[in-house]
Amino acid sequence: MIEVRALTKQFGSLVAVNNLSFVAQPGRVTGFLGPNGSGKTTTLRAALGLITATSGVVTFDGRRYQELSKPAAQVGAALEASSFHPGRTAIGHLRAMAPGLGVDTRRCHEVLDLVGLHDAAKKRVGKFSLGMRGRLGVAAALLGNPRTLLLDEPTNGLDPEGIAWIRQLLRAMAAEGRTIVISSHLLSEVEQTVDDVVIIAQGRLIHQSSLDELKAMDRPRTHVVAADPAALARLAQSRGWEVQPAPDGGLTVYGADANAIGQAAFAAGLELHQLASLHAGLEETFLRLTGQFGLGAPVFAAPAGVVPPGYAPPPGYAAPPPGYAAPPPGYAAPPAYVPPPTALPPQAGPEGGAQ
Repeated sequence: MIEVRALTKQFGSLVAVNNLSFVAQPGRVTGFLGPNGSGKTTTLRAALGLITATSGVVTFDGRRYQELSKPAAQVGAALEASSFHPGRTAIGHLRAMAPGLGVDTRRCHEVLDLVGLHDAAKKRVGKFSLGMRGRLGVAAALLGNPRTLLLDEPTNGLDPEGIAWIRQLLRAMAAEGRTIVISSHLLSEVEQTVDDVVIIAQGRLIHQSSLDELKAMDRPRTHVVAADPAALARLAQSRGWEVQPAPDGGLTVYGADANAIGQAAFAAGLELHQLASLHAGLEETFLRLTGQFGLGAPVFAAPAGVVPPGYAPPPGYAAPPPGYAAPPPGYAAPPAYVPPPTALPPQAGPEGGAQ
């Protein structure tokens, strides 16, 4: 079991990890998730004693990493796919690690076979692709046959086949009772791998639960176009459903699926023209939790007179002066400014000559 208790790490005035606490259980794969720069790698480095925490502690089965009798053999870690000497071969890298872990060359070949690098054992790491470096990092983490694994972005650089491979490998190891933590900035990459999720943003814990509990947070949404939108809105609100205007003039109803809305509208004698369930999915739930939802998404204008919930004017915004009116119909902006030529013709100076 891995336990993170009130972990804080500051770099000068920057608080990279802020009072973070969570638990990763044995026999389960825990997804350690958050946007880039949220503090995931800093947390893992503090757990391994690579940096000193400002406060707090990380323990492995009740002991700090530095207190373990054979830390490198008890906790396997892969934090950076670029931390290999480019001139070494894959087998050479593992052989250099083997004495400290108490393993022999046979074990080095075993883990290379396990990660699919058997044919690249004698190839220099400097010529490896990013995905191959990731596989070698996993091989190094597994070399001592540890009961705990910490893998930072293990799917980075892997093709679909590689992602399927790492998924199967981690599921099999969790089934053996190992404690596994994998970090990622994309929930979609690890959704089919993890049992539990720990979500952080700006160094703080945002959410911790099982994956199934996170899925339950995806409340139903339904898009409805009705002959009488106002009557439908009143009906929805009477049922405790949240209603918001949709870009096409319809309504988005939160908290009810299409079947429930259809039955309620039929019982109330309301005519519906369109009824469609909308599924946000886990990725949208993740983006909402971490404050990223809407970044890069298309922007739709709300119907006239409708202010979206939670809207506030941007800082420094000043209301239009009294009497301000929209541009008249047919108004067009002036043509774009055309700069003068870079070289101006010579002009006459005060004595009649060119300046």
